[in-house]
Amino acid sequence: MNKEKSRWQRFLGGGNLLFTLAVLCLIAILIFLFHTISFIFNPLWVIFITVLPPAVFGIVIYYLLNPIVKRLDKKMPRVWIIAGLYILILALLFLGGLQIFPMIQKQTEELIEQFPTFLNDFQKSAEAFVAKTPFASEFSQATESLENIWNKISGVAGDYLQKGAQGLGNVFSAVSTTFLTLFTGPIIAFFLLKDKEKFYQTLKRMFPPVFRNDFDELSQIINIQIGDYLKGQIIASLVLGVMYLPTFLLIGMPFGGILALAAGILCIIPYIGPFIAFIPGLIIAFQDSSFMGIKFLIVWFVIQLLHGDLVVPRVMGDKLKIHPITILLVLLVMGDLLGLVGVIFGIPIYCLLKVFVIYLFRKFKQRYNRFYGEKGKYEETEFTKDEYLK
Repeated sequence: MNKEKSRWQRFLGGGNLLFTLAVLCLIAILIFLFHTISFIFNPLWVIFITVLPPAVFGIVIYYLLNPIVKRLDKKMPRVWIIAGLYILILALLFLGGLQIFPMIQKQTEELIEQFPTFLNDFQKSAEAFVAKTPFASEFSQATESLENIWNKISGVAGDYLQKGAQGLGNVFSAVSTTFLTLFTGPIIAFFLLKDKEKFYQTLKRMFPPVFRNDFDELSQIINIQIGDYLKGQIIASLVLGVMYLPTFLLIGMPFGGILALAAGILCIIPYIGPFIAFIPGLIIAFQDSSFMGIKFLIVWFVIQLLHGDLVVPRVMGDKLKIHPITILLVLLVMGDLLGLVGVIFGIPIYCLLKVFVIYLFRKFKQRYNRFYGEKGKYEETEFTKDEYLK
């Protein structure tokens, strides 16, 4: 006589409670085995790290150009549109480089040479000002702590450079990775723009039919959230740099070109990036004159205000629906885990993980309602693009 299965057994999908224990033991053994033979997966990790930068660069280019390609798609062949856009971008980069690159190069060399002097003079001025206040001892302790940290960083950098061939190899690796990324990224973007539907349908056919509707919903959510974020963040950064450049030149800000470029590039990192560019700009401005420092402060915060209120909402929208505190925590965690890549792409990675976690939890809630619904049902168990992004 067969004993009726309990709801817990049916919930897990097994025949009895021994099934649950056996599954847990097998999972523990599997984790232990994978940890023991983890060295086997090192080549896969190397392949992933090698492929990731050009793939990400290609995806960014794809999201930037895809709206233009889609709009012109009905008027001429897609290949011609993509080739024409590539030629136009290369021409703009070449012409812009002829005008801007010499100025940026000159200012960068001068800034690298003079900034230690600016920093030292700024520190002396700050010490002289603070010495007249009750916080002189606290400021002195803070300065000593910063100097100790800087000495440790300098020592580590010196030890690294003394490794010789290894350091040279790492530099060569970084240069070669950058070159391959700049070369292969546009090629990946070209084929994504040309054959996006073929790639999508091929990937979709790999999933069992029962999951294909969910695959469509997940793909649309990821495409909207990550695509809009990458596209919007880059456009917002370009606009910010363009806003700062003529304004700095107008007020006569020293090293205005390199500071505008730094502000635009670092704007890719939400909240933290602009602050990183603000500190050296403030030091340089006040070392020029107090009036220049006041002009720099006014220009910086006015442009940040205009950029935050007028530009960002229009190019970014509100599809991410992430609280600013969450963004800061994600940047801190992803920066510690993945370094610079984590800081730049931490928000898209978080959005990707978030949508998968919510999808899996919705499936769990559906299964719970199936076996325990009479005790009270979970709400919001359906997973659709419109419901998720509402």
